[in-house]
Amino acid sequence: MNRFHRPLHLGVAFTLLLGCGGVGEQQTSGASSAAGSGGAGTSSAASGGLGGASGATTVSASSGSATASSGTGGGVSQMPIKHVVVIVKENHTFDNYFGSFPGAEGTTECKLKNGTIPCPHAPDTSRDLCHSHDCALTDWNHGQMNGWEDTDGSTKNGDHLAWAQFHESDIPGYWAYARAFTLGDHFFANVLGPSFPGHSFVLAAQAGWAFGNPPTDLTHPYWGCDQYSWDKIDTLAGGTCKIASVFPCFNIPSIPDVLPVGIDWKFYGSNFYVLPDIWSMFNAIGPIRNGPGWNKVVNVKTFADDIANHTLPNVTWVVNQDLNDEHPGIGSVCKGENWTVEHINLLMKSEYWKDTAILFTMDDFGGWADHVPPPRQYGCDSATPYGLGFRLPLIVISPYAKPGFIFKEVAEQASIPRFIEAVFGAPALSTLDPAAQDGQANDLMNAFDFNQAPLPPLVLPPHACN
Repeated sequence: MNRFHRPLHLGVAFTLLLGCGGVGEQQTSGASSAAGSGGAGTSSAASGGLGGASGATTVSASSGSATASSGTGGGVSQMPIKHVVVIVKENHTFDNYFGSFPGAEGTTECKLKNGTIPCPHAPDTSRDLCHSHDCALTDWNHGQMNGWEDTDGSTKNGDHLAWAQFHESDIPGYWAYARAFTLGDHFFANVLGPSFPGHSFVLAAQAGWAFGNPPTDLTHPYWGCDQYSWDKIDTLAGGTCKIASVFPCFNIPSIPDVLPVGIDWKFYGSNFYVLPDIWSMFNAIGPIRNGPGWNKVVNVKTFADDIANHTLPNVTWVVNQDLNDEHPGIGSVCKGENWTVEHINLLMKSEYWKDTAILFTMDDFGGWADHVPPPRQYGCDSATPYGLGFRLPLIVISPYAKPGFIFKEVAEQASIPRFIEAVFGAPALSTLDPAAQDGQANDLMNAFDFNQAPLPPLVLPPHACN
């Protein structure tokens, strides 16, 4: 059978079906893929230290509620957040989107091995950049953050694309949210690598020790339990340095497993128009894919209906995997931002705004440069099972987000499950499986002031795209 042996992005699947070609996710090579099956029951996650929880939250698992200090020295109030919406887009670093944002840890001088250059202006659409685990390690270069010229073809192409940055005029919606609410400038991927682990971490605070992507093809485009039985993904076996290739369907706990009774959830995803099923990383989490929870993985088109019908669940993930996902080599960043703004506007104009926290971020670095070294050094021992990957944008949007605030605490993708647990009084996933990184992750509570006068909604117009 003539099969593709590189991970296939859904946008590429569509263009291939139309006979147009395209560039998909970079596949990790040989020794660089990895994910463990069934979690790492014998390895402990890193504890304390970097990225640790702020201690700003006291949760009551019995009531499913939490009280939180404001982070400003004020009194204690009942947790006003009743809905958490996680929006995940594709493949950009913090410097790529917010390198010139006022007050943030950015840069406009990009580092090469032999000096610096003014960071180029990023185009709205561009070629895909290598963002496999191997390329990430080369880019990172043991913390020197100067290996991109060896992986992105900049020298050959002469454009230094990996260092390019978007300006406020390119992504005015994201900058408007960052100015009005809270921007996190020390939010890191949990893995030096591509999409599979990044998408998994926001659901389960782990990826079964994976740090690459499994292969896919046009007939099996979904990562996870629906892949061919012979498809494998490399893993750090039990968090050790040993590589184990396993079927990418993991028996690991995820956020739905720890939510208190009465706290509902849904995953809103896309099927890229022509595919029969919704793309979701829950596909790789066996208890969800093969259980009743799979019925809660629905088409994102129903997001507006659930808001209008007053049936929006307490915890939702909104994930785009079509031409509006902002993935280089797939579609327009401008159009992708408009998609995000459209869905946030639905919340802003609804009854849900008053008690919602929206967490916007990316799944992985996408091959773009960032100048801040990951503070937890990469490794595969029990203290640093993944280390941290590169910085990603994080925008916290809520009536209770600190307005115009730069959240500088070290946080990570596992902080998103930790925040959900803190809001709803759920136990950490790491209490069920020590491979989960939420137990040591920052809970993001200091990005909020729950005693402030609630911020008004910020309904934005679409941005005119070329």
